[in-house]
Amino acid sequence: MGIGLFIDHRYLYNVVGRQKTDYLKLRNFIESELNDVVDEGYFFNADDDAPAAAKLHSALSYPPPNGPGLRVKTYWLQKKPLYWPDRTPVIHPSKNYQFELTTQKAVDVGLVYHMTRSFMNRKWTKLILIAGDGDFHEPVQGLVEQYNVDLYIMGSIVSVSDELKPYARKIYEMDKEPLLSQLAYTKS
Repeated sequence: MGIGLFIDHRYLYNVVGRQKTDYLKLRNFIESELNDVVDEGYFFNADDDAPAAAKLHSALSYPPPNGPGLRVKTYWLQKKPLYWPDRTPVIHPSKNYQFELTTQKAVDVGLVYHMTRSFMNRKWTKLILIAGDGDFHEPVQGLVEQYNVDLYIMGSIVSVSDELKPYARKIYEMDKEPLLSQLAYTKS
């Protein structure tokens, strides 16, 4: 038995916006809802704000019952200047700087690697995926069909790939009430 928990921070941020998530509340909700214990939990991030990220990552790794006990995996961001089709730079009209496209790199690959490695080592029977990318289709399909893992997705129904939806036992909508408020971070 047990639960494997895998969180793509960028996906979660896109789902709940600027509202901060209380990851201990999240873990407690998952364990209560599935009547099981998180065996291994991972948090994947790509961030260029090192001081703020370091504080969050430290808090996430604190073990239960006082913290969510997540293993934090940090990747990098890539910035590319944007150009119009004629190869002229895309410039902000009043501030005169070139727009850049910022993308996280290696997070999806890291998530798949750690998810499959964790399963092979720990043999948990339930997978909570806080991510919705269709790139996870093949490894998720393998875990569900070959190893009888029950998949639960947390996020937004509109942002979960159609390739993942058929494998989920349930999709928890974190962008809707009551879950949105229930998992919100509040200062005590």
